[in-house]
Amino acid sequence: MQRYEGKRRALRWLLGLLAGLGMAAELSAQTPGRAAQGVPQHWISYGEMVSNQFAQWLSDAQQEGVMELHTWLQDRVLKEGKPPLPPLVARVWISPQGMVERVELPSLGEARVDTRLRLLLSSSPLPEPPPADMRQPLVLQLSLDFPLPAGQ
Repeated sequence: MQRYEGKRRALRWLLGLLAGLGMAAELSAQTPGRAAQGVPQHWISYGEMVSNQFAQWLSDAQQEGVMELHTWLQDRVLKEGKPPLPPLVARVWISPQGMVERVELPSLGEARVDTRLRLLLSSSPLPEPPPADMRQPLVLQLSLDFPLPAGQ
């Protein structure tokens, strides 16, 4: 029973991006003149918007790439018995037009999955461009999971 509960708890992680403190700490470190004042609120707001947009893209079940990623994550945990992935640190560069130009992520251990994830995060424009004064890259924490199968 304890093993079942541990597996169930691990499967309940939510797919999404968390921009919170990791982003703010990185932005502060990159902005020596502003460290004492903190990170500008409009940078934090933009980072939260990007985080929410990424979460939306990565949970869109209509996208074939999303379903491929979810299947890989399910197989990794349920069939291979591996633990859920720890949060990944993503470094993201965004063009003045709001296109994700570059995404740096640690490898998930499979080149095909790494490529799929980068494509999912960079194939559509963001709803708005970054603030003109914002330092890049944005540093976001990416937590990947999959929907819990029915009946689990």
